Amino acid sequence: MTLDNKQTFRDALSAFPSGVTIVSTTDEQGRHWGFTASSFSSVSMDPPLVLVCIANTADSHAAFVDAQRYAINILAQEQKDIAMHFARKGVDKFGPHAFRYGTEDNPHPPMLPGSMASLVCVARDVHEAGDHTVLIGEIQQVELGDATPLVYYNRGFRHLELETADSLS
Repeated sequence: MTLDNKQTFRDALSAFPSGVTIVSTTDEQGRHWGFTASSFSSVSMDPPLVLVCIANTADSHAAFVDAQRYAINILAQEQKDIAMHFARKGVDKFGPHAFRYGTEDNPHPPMLPGSMASLVCVARDVHEAGDHTVLIGEIQQVELGDATPLVYYNRGFRHLELETADSLS
């Protein structure tokens, strides 16, 4: 089958379940920026590299292209509303949510408590790729949480049901 239109491509991509992240940074003027992303992946273990993609039309695009550091917060199931909020344009994304902000002594990007994990990245590479930009970051710090992950599949959020080895027999 050949790719006959963009909808066919979107339909194929929606068949791939993925986790959901909030990517966050603080610019030189102290403004906080963030976006929801499901296009996130590990790249390398040595050095520890990850990638995340941002739409070129995102309000925060310029801030992330220029960012020296950012956090990738891997969302828990209970954070679905935050994911939806950060996917909107033209809203105060940080005000209604309990992020933990860096200080002069510890200048980390905004991190979201309750996440499955928060990865603090030092910007390594930026690559233009069609209508998105690929941000590659080197992991500087990791905080792990303990919750059920938020999963996006077939254009909707899904509940992940964990099976133990005992339940498979």
